[in-house]
Amino acid sequence: MILLRWLRRIVKTILWLAVIIVLIPVAGLGYGFLTTPSLTPLEDVTDGAPPNRLAKKVRAEIPGYQQPRQATYVAYPYWTVVYAARDYAGFVAKDQPSGFPYWSYVSRFWQGYATMIRASSGSEFNVADHRTQVVIGIGQTVELALQWAYENTVGRITEAIAGRRTATDSYQARMANEYAGFLDRAPWYQFPYAEKRAGLFGVQPAPGDGAVRSGERKLAFGLADTVKQVYAGFVSATLAPASDPAGIHVWAKGPIGEATRTEPDTLLERDFGADGTVFVTKDGQLSEMIPRLIDKGVSFVEIGGNDEIMLTVLSPAEIAMPEGTRALFSYPLPADPDTRRTGLTVAVRKLHVALPALIKAGARLEHVYDG
Repeated sequence: MILLRWLRRIVKTILWLAVIIVLIPVAGLGYGFLTTPSLTPLEDVTDGAPPNRLAKKVRAEIPGYQQPRQATYVAYPYWTVVYAARDYAGFVAKDQPSGFPYWSYVSRFWQGYATMIRASSGSEFNVADHRTQVVIGIGQTVELALQWAYENTVGRITEAIAGRRTATDSYQARMANEYAGFLDRAPWYQFPYAEKRAGLFGVQPAPGDGAVRSGERKLAFGLADTVKQVYAGFVSATLAPASDPAGIHVWAKGPIGEATRTEPDTLLERDFGADGTVFVTKDGQLSEMIPRLIDKGVSFVEIGGNDEIMLTVLSPAEIAMPEGTRALFSYPLPADPDTRRTGLTVAVRKLHVALPALIKAGARLEHVYDG
């Protein structure tokens, strides 16, 4: 009888966990759609399109040239996790983690995901893309919710007992900064959690730290790193891409050879004379590369085989949308309200004009979402 009761409890617990896991994306996306506006189409996005015959030739001759239209949008939700980590690192460098606005970042993930679904409406639905976003969203929601609950109970108690930042607090702040920087270069599941846990356990208390806060930080974050390490192994085995992507193809006009000569991991593929040149570059490099190319007189025809691309900019205040763009969202950063993040769709063939206009208006390019 005792064994049977335990089995029932285990089954009931598993069922409740399954229900919670299902409810998180349902509730999250429901909230996201209810709190974000509908979008208007980007006008004149096909203006200046290359000759149809040449466009077909490019797609036929260059493998991997054409990316799905929605690729630029489905890349964004992952980056909200990166931005949350970056903002958290900036926050805990000066303040205690109990004051971080965890729930605001949960909200921003699901609002961003809902907006990206709206923006990519009409595109082919890719189950794998959305499965990945849902898994990321569940993980982000659970992690931030648990951290909020812990830091505002046990964390606040040990924080009050210590009365100051301890050596373990400083170590965790450095690790948060290192983690945020790591996410700019590689996926989160490749982070060396075990190594950082060992470093945490090796931190020696500074004079006056006391044992309570130091011990609690080591126990709590050591356990968190262990859980993340296990979850990272699961994600790496089930959701991670089997091979490195081939890169993104860019069709551009202007002095392409000269402009891209010093760009790393960039290769010229086709030269069409007055109709432009196609080059391929490593995924993730366009955010830094595009402003340099524009400064050298380059304009763009297609990126990833598409007429539109998403980017985000940071600014101290709201900015007007230049010609050839469509606003997707704009909000003050929860951990830094003096800075706004604005997401927008840009017509690729107007990118060389729109981006300088945004910068002139006081914005700073944050990221180009190249899929």
